[in-house]
Amino acid sequence: MDLQVFVRELISNASDALEKLRYMRLTAETGDKSEARLLEIHIATDKQNRTLTIQDTGVGMTKEELISNLGTIARSGSKMNSYTLA
Repeated sequence: MDLQVFVRELISNASDALEKLRYMRLTAETGDKSEARLLEIHIATDKQNRTLTIQDTGVGMTKEELISNLGTIARSGSKMNSYTLA
């Protein structure tokens, strides 16, 4: 697999998690409507350990979602769900 495609997909997934949280905040009658948790993507490199870490403050994934989606390219939540805001 092309490394650039892999990294781009991870960043896209992080962005989708933030968008889903933003949507939930705007539409949910109850729940987290506060802005206490900032919508952020953090990217860190560790040359010594040869790692790239991509973290987001979005909605997260359940165990079932991890099993279903881990390692799957181009199957993000925003591509599977269309959100319409009135």
